[in-house]
Order: sequence, then structure tokens, then C-alpha cells
Amino acid sequence: MRTPGKRELLGGAVVGVVRDLILSGDVRPGERLGLTRLSELMGMSTTPVRQALFQLSQDGWLVHEPHRGFWVAPLDRADLRDTYHVWAHIEGEIATRAVQRATTAQFAEVRALNSALTALEDHHSQTALDLNEQFHSAVHAVSGAHRLVWFADVAIRSVPLRFNEAFQSVPGWAEVNRHGHTPIVEAMEAGDAHRAGELMEDHFVRTGELLISQLDQLGLWAGPASAGAGPQDG
Repeated sequence: MRTPGKRELLGGAVVGVVRDLILSGDVRPGERLGLTRLSELMGMSTTPVRQALFQLSQDGWLVHEPHRGFWVAPLDRADLRDTYHVWAHIEGEIATRAVQRATTAQFAEVRALNSALTALEDHHSQTALDLNEQFHSAVHAVSGAHRLVWFADVAIRSVPLRFNEAFQSVPGWAEVNRHGHTPIVEAMEAGDAHRAGELMEDHFVRTGELLISQLDQLGLWAGPASAGAGPQDG
């Protein structure tokens, strides 16, 4: 595995800071993000900051206009729900394929990861998050559905408050992480591919519903008047 370079690590830090600024309401949809200001805030040169802003624009967090800069993209409730439903359907199909392909040893690995996760005392810990990622990665690997896994990775980058970075901040996500996998594992072990797929899809839909509820509380949605607006000057 290639080790990330210093510039990549710096860029990743900028991505996290800018997402936090958006989700905290410190910057609002339509507000311009100044490259110099962010560089000073992060205490680094403009190069990794610019690269991070381009990444955020590709992921839908920012809008970029040549020669004018970057501004915060509107967050649309319907778009987020649509993204989660598409993502959930993909994950459901991946789980279905996994049941059809998995060996006894592979089922045992998935079961062991879920057992370790449910046995944890602290379900807001990094260990819980790591086990969740390992669980879903194991299902992905067994499925053999490489293109579907690629689309799932695209969906991850398209939603605010990614689970693997901010699951502690969304009420209910830790509980979904703790209890949501067991019925899926049971269906997989029973060889019920259709049921496992349905449960995995429901699992992701539930995660999306909790996120939307949290963003409702934060009031981060763009209003109807700003949904198609360009950058605000000033």
C-alpha cells in the first residue's frame, strides 16, 4: 500500500476543517471561501488548501468557478435522500451477491467481526468505528461485485457527515452501528440472499434518515430561493 505523502495528509486535514465549518454553520450555502484566509487558518501554504477545495468541489460540498474561486454549495434535502437510497440499494445488492459467493470461512469472518462489535462496551470509540468498516469491507470483498463497490465508494464521498469520520456526532448512528448488522449476518448464515440484501438496504436507509434528521435540527438546508443561486459577493 502506498503511504500518503505530506501534501496529501495536509489536504485531508483541510477537507475535514472545511466540512466542519459548513456543518457547524460557520459558513453558509453561497458563501465564498477565501484561499488566503483558509491557508492562514490552517497554518499552511495555499497549495494543499487549493487541492482540498478542488476535492470538496468534486464531492459536491463546494462549487468552483474559474477565476472567481470557491463557494459553499447548497445542501438539498431531497438530493441527500436520493443519494442515500441509491447507495442503500447498491449495498443491498452487494450483500445479496456476498451470500451467493461466500465460503464457510468467509461467513465466519463476517460473524466474528459483528460479534466483536456488539461485545464492545464503548460504542462511540474508534474501535467500534474500525470494526464497522472492517465488517462492511469484508462483505464487499466476498461479493465480487467490484463495480458496485466502486459506486458505493462514490456515494460515500457524496454525502455530508460521512459515517467513518463523524458517526459520534449523529444521534442514533452508534446504536445502528452496534445492532444493525446482526439480522444481516443471521440472514447471510441462513443462506437467504434476498433477505440479507433487504436488511442491508434498510440498514443504510436508516443511517440516512438519522443523518437527515440531524441536519434538519442544524438548519443547514438551503432555502428555495438559494437552491439555484450562484456565489454571494462580499
